[in-house]
Amino acid sequence: MPLVSVLLPVRDAAPWLASSLASLARQTVADHEVIAVDDGSTDGSGELLDRAARRDTRLFVHHTPPRGLPAALNLALARAAAPWVARHDADDVSHRERFARQLRLSESVPGLDVIGTRVRLFPAHASGVGMRRWAAWHNALLDHDAMRRELLIDSPLAHGSALIRRATLERVGGWHERGWAEDLDLWVRLYRSGARFAKVDEPLYGWRQHPGSATRTDERYSHTRFLALKVDALSSLFMRQGEKPTLIGVGRSLARWRDALGERVGQFLELRRPSLRVSSPLHAPLILAFLAPAARQRWRIHLRTQNMRELRDFIFVA
Repeated sequence: MPLVSVLLPVRDAAPWLASSLASLARQTVADHEVIAVDDGSTDGSGELLDRAARRDTRLFVHHTPPRGLPAALNLALARAAAPWVARHDADDVSHRERFARQLRLSESVPGLDVIGTRVRLFPAHASGVGMRRWAAWHNALLDHDAMRRELLIDSPLAHGSALIRRATLERVGGWHERGWAEDLDLWVRLYRSGARFAKVDEPLYGWRQHPGSATRTDERYSHTRFLALKVDALSSLFMRQGEKPTLIGVGRSLARWRDALGERVGQFLELRRPSLRVSSPLHAPLILAFLAPAARQRWRIHLRTQNMRELRDFIFVA
């Protein structure tokens, strides 16, 4: 039995597939398998996979009509033999020590279920300001609690970098297709199930930036669909029956969340800083809509001094 089963969904990735496969072939954890699902490619990716499989017996290829990423991942998961499954995208690359260091972390911190790594964006000239800010935020979140606190800001763990216990993944039903980002959807369900997260503090996963990336072109990753996902998650992770939280924020963030939550919240307060006076003390539960990390940290410090506990009495969204 291999130590790691790599799930590699492929859709029209011919320009980058060779380098992606090479980064897997040179892993120092040689005892792994790669389960590639050609999800209806029309650019020759399927033929490239077949040729690569003839050279490397650890690569197994399945060809399907175009059914989408969650379906491709679930097919690969059903074929996985290892106790750990690793995600990898067909246009990205992994450091040769990636699996070894993730497995080492699983041994040094018992009970972990999902292990990511820090990421690097490449090529550098193709990364916009927004993506660079996201990467800095992502790479600062290393332990379970840090990622859990920021879960409804954005995806706190890069999907392609994940190493996940197969049994844990199967318990939550793998990936779901709900018309929004399948990675954050999965993290929410895993957190809800009690899974433990961590991240190797080295950039062992290279996320290629290019105009055809699904994160830039697929409607499932749009701001509208991310907001719908977060509202759904907020209802299951924080909002309790009979309670109507207070929503706090500023500008467009406050307006967007006010429209999204509607009557599910009791009042809306436009407050930039916690030091500003309000007509009455703030009472839990609170939902705070702030995009800037510095703003979240100011409010976090203030609310803790009021003996409020994050995720019980208040939660941040963006």
